[in-house]
Amino acid sequence: MRDEPRRDRGHPRDDKSGAGRSTAAPTTLRTRVAAAFLLLTLLVCGAFAVAAVRIASSIEDRLVDQRLDRTADELIAREKQGLEADLPPSVTLYRGDAIPQALRGKPPGKYTLPQDDATFTALVRDDLGEVFVLTDRDEDFAKIEAGVYGLLGLAFVCCLGLALFLAQLTASRIVAPVTALARAVQTDAAPREYPLLDSTDELGLLSRAFAAKTEAQQRYLDRERWFTGDVSHELRTPLAVMLGAAEILKARLHGRDDMVELAERIRRTAADTSERVVAMLLLSRDPASIGAPPTALLPLLRQEMERCRPLLKGKEVEMTLHATSADAGLEVPARPELAAIALGNLIRNACQFTDQGCVDIRLEAGRVIIEDTGIGIPPAVRDRIFDRFMQVDPAGAGSAGLGLAIVKRVAEHLGWTVSLEAPARGGTRFVLAFPTSPTPGPVPAEAPPRHPDILPT
Repeated sequence: MRDEPRRDRGHPRDDKSGAGRSTAAPTTLRTRVAAAFLLLTLLVCGAFAVAAVRIASSIEDRLVDQRLDRTADELIAREKQGLEADLPPSVTLYRGDAIPQALRGKPPGKYTLPQDDATFTALVRDDLGEVFVLTDRDEDFAKIEAGVYGLLGLAFVCCLGLALFLAQLTASRIVAPVTALARAVQTDAAPREYPLLDSTDELGLLSRAFAAKTEAQQRYLDRERWFTGDVSHELRTPLAVMLGAAEILKARLHGRDDMVELAERIRRTAADTSERVVAMLLLSRDPASIGAPPTALLPLLRQEMERCRPLLKGKEVEMTLHATSADAGLEVPARPELAAIALGNLIRNACQFTDQGCVDIRLEAGRVIIEDTGIGIPPAVRDRIFDRFMQVDPAGAGSAGLGLAIVKRVAEHLGWTVSLEAPARGGTRFVLAFPTSPTPGPVPAEAPPRHPDILPT
């Protein structure tokens, strides 16, 4: 079965270039709160300003209309009493031919007309048996209106300034607890030291939720770390005993080649298992804490190929390593124990699931390609092939479905990438891509391809 690890979605190594992320300047919560405050103030002040302008205009119209009506009534009353007209300074009386051309023939009523870059209100009446017109220039009201609008503008600006100050003050008070909580989480503070744990509002609820989640994750990580350490500790002793016993057995069986080879296989398997235990311990630690020395890939590939050759016993399969002289000295910044796990699992899978044809391993600049002519992987499961416990062969073939999952985890731990391709000729092709640190040196001699039966099983 082709094996596999669950993809760690959102892993920090998944997107080193930041592709797909917005490059715009971040908008902070403080800015959003302040902007909302200002927008609300702007809308409220704007609504009040519009209402004030309409009210001022309505008041002006009513005052002018009322003054003209009152003046006309007083004029008619004085005319009936034979008294001279007593008009306010801003009101003018027109009769007969003196009536402005624009108002001649107009029915009784009120009109607003422009005059000399200004406007005046006219009242047409015929209560005296003849038509007369009273006009009132709006200069006084225009001055009053300008003053009112100026005060409104000043009040609007003052309101915005006050709103900006209050927005900053309010936003700071609102955001400060959130910032403190974020800082506590980022600095790995103990959950019991998180702020707002005793608060009864939503921020307290958020703080307690963060604390509970952090404690649960810490307990899980502690259990995993303790389990890995305990297992490795418990395995080291029996593995050491197995190694010692195999070496003693090999020495005592001197001259019995078949039994010596069997003892050597036991010793080699115990040694490999011991290396895997060390590698799993490294995998459980922070990558920054274990270092990444330059590691030559070609010897690792040859080592893992020899380990997997017994899987080809009895099969018509040829396993070949391809490396140019320029790439033969290729080195990668990685612990050799971890790199061997990734390479070994991919080579083992290729050998295990290929019954006829070839297994080709290519070392190139920046990547290793492992291609086989085996059973292949159905398209329906290719997207999930790196998930834990994912198996292609329904029978399982003795696989737990963890091999490719481990490869994925190791690759992410090392900063590598692993991908699956489907060759046109069938089978599978896995590509391990990695950063390189080329080191010039002598090119190891390439051994001729060996028959898969060369190592007895």
